[in-house]
Amino acid sequence: MSIALTVELAVPQTVGGQRAAHQSLWLLARLCQARQGGEPGGLVRLAELRQQFPAARSLRMLVSRAYRDFARWGIRAGWGDDSSRDPRFLNPDGRSQGPFWLPQAEAERLCLMVEGRQATPGEVADFLGQSRPVAPSARSAEQGVEFWLTLAAAQQDLRQGRLLAVLDASGGRQERGALAGFKAASGLAGNGLQQALAALGEASAWRRLDDLGAARQLLAQLRRTLKNDGAGESGYLDAMEHILSAWVAWGQREAEQAEAILREMRQVEPRASVVRHHPRIRFEWYNLAALIARARALAGQGPDLVLRKQMAQQALDHFARALEAAFEFGSFDAAQQVAANTGMAIWLFAEEGLCGEPQTASPAAMRWLLLSEWLCRCAGSGALSAWNAIYLMRIARGHCPRTESPSLAAFRSYQPLVPETILAQAGQLPWLDAQALLPVSWLALAESLLAAQQENRARYSLLQRCGLRLEHAWYALHGGAVAAAQASVQQLQRELDGLPASDRAYFCEALSRLPTRCA
Repeated sequence: MSIALTVELAVPQTVGGQRAAHQSLWLLARLCQARQGGEPGGLVRLAELRQQFPAARSLRMLVSRAYRDFARWGIRAGWGDDSSRDPRFLNPDGRSQGPFWLPQAEAERLCLMVEGRQATPGEVADFLGQSRPVAPSARSAEQGVEFWLTLAAAQQDLRQGRLLAVLDASGGRQERGALAGFKAASGLAGNGLQQALAALGEASAWRRLDDLGAARQLLAQLRRTLKNDGAGESGYLDAMEHILSAWVAWGQREAEQAEAILREMRQVEPRASVVRHHPRIRFEWYNLAALIARARALAGQGPDLVLRKQMAQQALDHFARALEAAFEFGSFDAAQQVAANTGMAIWLFAEEGLCGEPQTASPAAMRWLLLSEWLCRCAGSGALSAWNAIYLMRIARGHCPRTESPSLAAFRSYQPLVPETILAQAGQLPWLDAQALLPVSWLALAESLLAAQQENRARYSLLQRCGLRLEHAWYALHGGAVAAAQASVQQLQRELDGLPASDRAYFCEALSRLPTRCA
């Protein structure tokens, strides 16, 4: 087939002789590289755009503009996981979530050029900002050091939430971020087990970035590596692959699949022994099992109250086992996750009449959340964590009326708990200065967390972003900042489509309890 369209990558950048916006051109070149390079399905994930353009205010707008440019250039690009579809018949409603791809015939029409000649693969990689592979060291010991240094840096970035590259004002890279770090470690891996460690880390980063499709693809690669090279003497990598697969299923609210993976891990040796004897695996197993049990207990208002109470107690028991395991392997980060989950579970169960009394549950929940936040600070966090903030703000307004579409005057008459009341209810805790852990006001807290996201000082998951937007809208409206509340509601509504149905239903119900002029 003759080349029908030239794509000039050098400045001034053009497609078919027409000037091209850089972001649209970047996506087109990446789609062409993915298809012509033989990558599975030719798929380009949304998280790649997030990594390349971290300062973009809206990836949805970036994608929409790119596809408008594609249409202007006469290029049909597709989206979704099935790259065999005809793009003409795809529903554009879900396009902004990706993944994105070019049909083979479209990719064959394009010729990537640099100053009028065909671009080399290296030049395409340079244009896309991709790191070139590091030449292997002649001395295996030095190469081993490079791998472990790169892996350690990537793991530290993952622990600190630095998932993607951070750019300075001029566009130069300052920090590589966990995702690029694990990719670099993969290129330096000297054997199958090192490759598996890098793949495990990269899959964890994709999961944190809400790209569960990419995480599953990496886990499939990890399974193949473990099958070909063995799972190692400890069985840790094999067990973590199963744990992470269960977390991915849970992230897509496929609770039955997640539960089946966990159940199989306890029934089949040697995996069952790893769960029993490896504290990190045991922590992950019990923490996720507790979340599943919590969801089962809170699902609906079914007639079997006894069963729901049993599930609630099981969730609390599992959280207790997870906390023990977290302290067993000395991870404050793991321990703070369980402490936060325990506090929220206690409050939710009391609200549903499943465990304890509401008047005593709120102080108990607060104490757990303050413990979680203190552990966060011990682990190196400089500000209130997103989940702790969301949980505290939700509990603080939890006793307010839940009337649908109240008047603004009635809504502003509600009396949520203020931070000073939280301190009084929580009581004294040894080693812990609770006052230093709480904000001046809930609205100030929500505003500071959203500002951190907008200024690229923090990165939140989709569910966290939605939770923060809801709390900000609630407290802004309660404080009379109607315009700010409306802005958060609009942003929340734009992001809801990306959530699983059960999470989406929670936010829709919560929005219905705001005054009509805001919701």
